[in-house]
Amino acid sequence: MTIVTKDAFVADGTRFRDWAPLPIRIALGIGLMIHGGIKLFVPGGHENISYLAGELGTPLPDLMGWVIGCVEFFGGLGIFLGALFPVSTGLNVLNVAGLLVLGALRGGIPDPLPGGDPLPAFREALLIFAAAVTLFLGGPGRLAVDALARRREASR
Repeated sequence: MTIVTKDAFVADGTRFRDWAPLPIRIALGIGLMIHGGIKLFVPGGHENISYLAGELGTPLPDLMGWVIGCVEFFGGLGIFLGALFPVSTGLNVLNVAGLLVLGALRGGIPDPLPGGDPLPAFREALLIFAAAVTLFLGGPGRLAVDALARRREASR
């Protein structure tokens, strides 16, 4: 049996700092892939997000439905893997910021089509936004494709 002592931790937390983004990357990445996947691959998913984008006043809602689905699915995959991290997180920051701003201007988040996947409410969207901004600013941490690529490049 191993007992964790105070010596196992560095006073300022640096020992585990590189691991800190991992739980957020996993949770946010999976959540975004699920919701983006619904928009891209589930029957009625694209129709629903196009409708919601139109209700929010987004120009070209049909095209933006594809863009939103791709940003969420592929950006979520990038966040999960720690790949193309500034792009993956940055695009999702902009995506959720757009939802927050357009929803506020509209006076609320619109309801989906019957049986459709709803958009996150303001409270949930703010949490997604905060997680994506935190990852964008702090980087992917350990076990990231980007970090492995940098180490491989440095060893050449």
